[in-house]
Amino acid sequence: MYETSIIVGVILGLGTFMWTIYSYFDTRKRDQDLKEFEIYHKLIKELVQPGDKDTLFIDRQTAIIYELRNFKRYYPFSLRTLNGLRDKWEKVDGQYPRLLEELSLTINFLKEKVQK
Repeated sequence: MYETSIIVGVILGLGTFMWTIYSYFDTRKRDQDLKEFEIYHKLIKELVQPGDKDTLFIDRQTAIIYELRNFKRYYPFSLRTLNGLRDKWEKVDGQYPRLLEELSLTINFLKEKVQK
């Protein structure tokens, strides 16, 4: 009888420990997902938000397009968004070539990743 209560105690202790570990990693994952969500949506806003047609704005857009490669969870959405932007931006006279080039490179990158 004494051995049974020791075994039950050990199992309960181990179960509690495992639940604590699981809860910690679950909370951490949720926090990371929330931060990623906030950063991603801020980048999208900065990408499409109208601004002055100055070189700095184009550089920022180019960097954002490149950075979208780091958000794996959003690959399908990013691909659709960038395809739409490409269709729109290619029609703009005098569009910056490096912006369109980075857009095409990122679209190709995302296509490969989404098709896998």
